[in-house]
Amino acid sequence: LIEKMKRAEDMSQHSSFNYIQNNDSPEKLGIIASGVSFDYCVDVLSAMGLHLKTLKLGFTHPLPKRLCADFLRSIDSVIVLEELDPFLEDGITSIAGEFNIPITIYGKGSGHFPEVGELNPDIVMEGIASIVKEHFPQLKIKEEEIQISHVEKLSLPVRPPVLCAACPHTATAYAAKQAASESTLFPMDIGCYTLVLEEPLTTADIVLCMGSSIGTACGFSRATDQQVLAFIGDSTFFHAGIPGLINAVHTGSDFVLTILDNATTAMTGFQPHSGNRVDSMGHKAKAVDIVEVVKGCGVESVIRVDPYDLERTIEAYRTALEYKGVSVIVARHACALVELRVKKRKGEPVIPYEVDRDICTKCYTCTSKFGCPASFLGEDESPGINTAQCVGCGVCAAACPSGAIKPVKGDGK
Repeated sequence: LIEKMKRAEDMSQHSSFNYIQNNDSPEKLGIIASGVSFDYCVDVLSAMGLHLKTLKLGFTHPLPKRLCADFLRSIDSVIVLEELDPFLEDGITSIAGEFNIPITIYGKGSGHFPEVGELNPDIVMEGIASIVKEHFPQLKIKEEEIQISHVEKLSLPVRPPVLCAACPHTATAYAAKQAASESTLFPMDIGCYTLVLEEPLTTADIVLCMGSSIGTACGFSRATDQQVLAFIGDSTFFHAGIPGLINAVHTGSDFVLTILDNATTAMTGFQPHSGNRVDSMGHKAKAVDIVEVVKGCGVESVIRVDPYDLERTIEAYRTALEYKGVSVIVARHACALVELRVKKRKGEPVIPYEVDRDICTKCYTCTSKFGCPASFLGEDESPGINTAQCVGCGVCAAACPSGAIKPVKGDGK
């Protein structure tokens, strides 16, 4: 492996993805950048009228040490631009020390660029301008071009990420919220369903890492006297949830676990998992039954529901929350996108729903509690449904207390 890494470094040294731009610059301030940060750098230098030697690194692991060292020897100071953690900056600092190159390094460590959050042209321009003004006043920059207009200062509409219309996770989270108390804690896991943390569902209090929801639920069930209701996806459960569930049963924890079984790995590209009848290569495979796995882990209270059956799902949660010990609800309904593809393939009609305004009482359950992205408020504050988004799951109709939501009349489309 060590020999392979040496060969990889030699590849990096001669890679066409690593090159120097503006190599004719006489200035002793240079820039090392990678990825989208390089694109920001090119635009910013052009706007500010600066002609600085810039090393663009597209092959970053392992770093091309000799190329970087030669670049550093040609300048006295360097700005390192990169997203997130200072990976390149630490590497460049190490190379400068290894090759005994005296150089000043500006970047996240110097406080000129943030470690938290993504970069953008404004942030890059602000950082470069502050370095030039403070340490290189001889470099003239176009002051009129430096217009810092951070996004948060703009009057943009709030547009949070949402689950898809008809997503079964929406129905599951809504049902859980209806059955739970105000003080219920909701440990959450990693997947599409993490988005239920957004209003109006707000059924996620803590997210750590893949498979952590069961472990954190164990801790909360012992550290507090509150109800604990955790969520984990089907593929995540197979991948990282089973050991936690065994531990929860073994240690006598008391909480409800929801396994959101939408029969796919939706967040990362619809890959199959152990519960599917095909493997990752598309071959036929034995589907592992989640309910049987849960029972095998020692769980005695297991309820399987279809979240589209809202009344039944709410009742299942009430039953599970009253149980002392680990109770598991397997909420099984195929991902809405997968289901829609199957319908289209079969030529089945998709009949959207609409709001009957003669019946609607404007209780706003559909918009302020259920929160399907197809629902909206009109200019007169009357609820409506965007039929272009609605795929006719009908769960909002089940949630409507006045029965004002009905299928659109006609044959569908």
